[in-house]
Amino acid sequence: MSDFGARVRKVRKERNMTLVKLAELCDSSENVIRNYEKSRRLPQVDMLIRICNALKVSPDYLLQDGLVYQARYANEELLLKISRLSPKNVSVLIDMADTLGKYDEIK
Repeated sequence: MSDFGARVRKVRKERNMTLVKLAELCDSSENVIRNYEKSRRLPQVDMLIRICNALKVSPDYLLQDGLVYQARYANEELLLKISRLSPKNVSVLIDMADTLGKYDEIK
């Protein structure tokens, strides 16, 4: 699980969240979260759930290791990117997905 800490840090930064804020949301200390991010320790299940809720990611995303590709990982990446879009661009994306879905139905 060497990538767990790197994934936590990556998602936290993508969310523009400080270490202090993540610790606060997890009802923990900055030092504890830092140890997770540096892969010095792994969280217990209850803390893993708090981290996932705070970062809005699934546990499997944070816990997977060494996978070249997994559909769920791709979905998590897509959701992270969509979460950064403006409401107007989300609407455009939904329209595009509807159009692509109609195109697939024709084939």
